[in-house]
Amino acid sequence: MTEPPDWDDDDWQPVDGVTRPEPPPPPPPLGERCPRCTTVVPAGTTTCPGCLAPAGAGPRPRRPVGGVLRLVFRAGGGHLDVPRGGEVRLGRSGAWAPEASALLADEETVSARHATVTHTAEGAAWVTEVARGATNGTRVNDRVLVPGQAVRLRDGDRIELGPRARFEVRGVAEEPAAD
Repeated sequence: MTEPPDWDDDDWQPVDGVTRPEPPPPPPPLGERCPRCTTVVPAGTTTCPGCLAPAGAGPRPRRPVGGVLRLVFRAGGGHLDVPRGGEVRLGRSGAWAPEASALLADEETVSARHATVTHTAEGAAWVTEVARGATNGTRVNDRVLVPGQAVRLRDGDRIELGPRARFEVRGVAEEPAAD
């Protein structure tokens, strides 16, 4: 019996007639980005989990028709429209926030009287956390609001009522150009 050759770790021995297995195919895509909100829509899903638009719906319009301000809630797929010159109260109390209470009824971290959104006749929008009302706070684009102080909203702003209830603002008029 012959001794095997002494190989260094840096030496390679040629091998003939060896076939290498084919590399595995790439994994199927997880989904595609929604053109409206850029959330990944899982393959085979018919509705975007981020903005609840039908899959393949195309880019969202910049503003809802009629000059309304639209608050689009992530959970539940609901929205609230606020006409120019109007106000909507956000909270779980049906008496204090009749429009929003149905959308927020199951959101335990939203207070009964949480915040208000005002849409001016000129098209500007403001959100104000209710003083001594919102136990879990309100945020605009991750900025914590001071109770009782109005904050100007812009188209596309993300509002959080407590840690779980979220909505996006759509339809805010652009600020007038500086002269």
